[in-house]
Amino acid sequence: MKEKLLIVCLGLILVASAVAPAFAQLAAPNAAGVSLGAVYYTVPDVDAHKKIWVDIFGAKPVMVGATEMLRMPGVFVVLTKGTPAAGDGLVNHLGIWAKDLDPTRAKLTAAGIQTAPKAQFINLPDGLRLEFIDDPMGPEAPAAHHIHCFIPAAADANAARAWYVANFGAAENARRNGAVPSALFTSPDKWISVDFTKSGSPTPNKGKILDRFALEVKGLDAFVKKLETAGVKITKPVSANASGLKTATFTDVLGNEVELIEGLAGK
Repeated sequence: MKEKLLIVCLGLILVASAVAPAFAQLAAPNAAGVSLGAVYYTVPDVDAHKKIWVDIFGAKPVMVGATEMLRMPGVFVVLTKGTPAAGDGLVNHLGIWAKDLDPTRAKLTAAGIQTAPKAQFINLPDGLRLEFIDDPMGPEAPAAHHIHCFIPAAADANAARAWYVANFGAAENARRNGAVPSALFTSPDKWISVDFTKSGSPTPNKGKILDRFALEVKGLDAFVKKLETAGVKITKPVSANASGLKTATFTDVLGNEVELIEGLAGK
């Protein structure tokens, strides 16, 4: 009887473990305790943008303290009402991947958002840009793939990658046959990275439609001290925000402000 009960319990555990990751949270942290956390957008009509993320990308609204976030595999999307500033930001877009994103493109087209089969770049309302990556090795449902920085022509993409590798435990990698240097936070089969491409004369993102992105960090207080020791400029010290999360901000090697969060994992 005990053996049968044990088998039943083990079976339930296996079923639960199979179901739970079906709508994955954030990627597992790397050896330095870092993973992608969130992307923050400033948009004039929050409800219209929320409908796109929920109905078309399958994001799930969740309350994190006082803040509503839209949870997708690998990232939380946060929408804030406002009029975004004009101009190209250093952080240009969020990349999304899946085995086949054409069904997602079709949903966007049906919603009046112009797309085409296998289109690589998608513009949502108000100039919110996404990159679509169809990959037979990708997940079944749309998931976060990368944060893409478009850096000034005078900047060094490899040096920017090396900075993220050194300070955040990322692995050196690349996309598009080496043309796009990538600081990879996961194993290649999961792929979440910060990427760098020379393009135009972008400026810091604060106030733009893609206001900032956030890295989730285990042991935030100690991590921030480590960054300070390495000479990284901390622009906002560790504190608790309205969502009940611990946060801090720093300025990266490109001069852009990036947020650090502790507490999103498991939400």
